[in-house]
Amino acid sequence: MLSRHLLVLCASLAFALPAVAAADKWPAGAKAAFVNECVAGAPQGHAASNLQAYCECAAEQVSSEFSQAEMQAMGGQAPADPTLQQRLAAASSSCSSTLQP
Repeated sequence: MLSRHLLVLCASLAFALPAVAAADKWPAGAKAAFVNECVAGAPQGHAASNLQAYCECAAEQVSSEFSQAEMQAMGGQAPADPTLQQRLAAASSSCSSTLQP
């Protein structure tokens, strides 16, 4: 069940990805916007503090895993490229422990 929730979160993350100046640096306000979109797009059933921690962790993982071009491509696609979406799921899955009560 948790993995299905992660997939839903990852799908919402793909649309929340902003264009970034560098893969490891977020422009002012972009990381907060990403985290807010992630929390807003999450399925019900998780504590708000857990979702916040998950989304912040996912933002860090995404910024270290994806290049600027990849993040721009995901942010502009609807739906996101399946290969990039799988990588997004893998990157953010390392944060799944933050969703545990």
